[in-house]
Amino acid sequence: MDESDPVRFVPFTILGDDALFKRLITTVIGLPLVIFLVYHGGWPLLLMCLLLSIVGLRELYRAFSKADKPIHFVGYIFTVGYFVAVFVFGAGHWLLITLTLFIIGVQTSLVIFFNRLSMEDCIVTVYGFLYVPFLISFIVLVREHSLGLFYVWLIFTSSFGCDTFAYIVGSNFGRHKLKNTPSPKKSVEGLIGGVLGAALVGLLYGFFISHFWDSEATNYAVLFATVISLFGAVFSIIGDMAASAIKRRTGITDFGNLLPGHGGVLDRADSVIIVAPIVYLVMNVLVRITGVV
Repeated sequence: MDESDPVRFVPFTILGDDALFKRLITTVIGLPLVIFLVYHGGWPLLLMCLLLSIVGLRELYRAFSKADKPIHFVGYIFTVGYFVAVFVFGAGHWLLITLTLFIIGVQTSLVIFFNRLSMEDCIVTVYGFLYVPFLISFIVLVREHSLGLFYVWLIFTSSFGCDTFAYIVGSNFGRHKLKNTPSPKKSVEGLIGGVLGAALVGLLYGFFISHFWDSEATNYAVLFATVISLFGAVFSIIGDMAASAIKRRTGITDFGNLLPGHGGVLDRADSVIIVAPIVYLVMNVLVRITGVV
């Protein structure tokens, strides 16, 4: 939502606004389900991420289809294969093997359909796979860590926390608009407010967890949560702008309409997709530095 279009919440505004009402219903139904699946972890979470990956990949391929012809079936087949590898083997060399086989699969398709495919088609196919299924899979990889139940929520708090605070600060104090960016209506003040707000949410989350988490990591909960949230917030902004850039380049307004009031999977999860691998990377760096398992 753009900062220049603030929503004034007056009595019954939501009921009278069809778009807001749809967003509310989607959130009321979808949010508890997502919370349950993330908390449960295991194959239910993996299945959710797989379904989101396939839908998101379809949305991205469809967006690029005006100019290019992504190899849909290769992307879908290896998306399923990749998540099976994640579930069976977890993080490790098997993921690299799966990615290698995917590249080989694209190259094989180029040979078989030489007269129907271009290099641009192959590039879009690879980009879509790396952008959507590969990055989304890090939600599962974070959750499967020994302290994954602690870390995984930071993917969402840093993403949505940054978005919320950026909107609030930008709507009220935004004076310096971003120029030459995919999101010119956003402001510098809004971005700063978003990052600091997400860091504050992370700090409070770490403080809360430190009182209930029975682990050596308890001593580092506040530090870990704050640092991860800072990095997550910065890259959530990049994720949001990257999605906006793709939509501008491809001439679409939304990636899809699966989620009423929100658009498609990529419209709602554009920040989460980028933040998930960042949380995974920063988490592992902090664990290695502190020696916490």
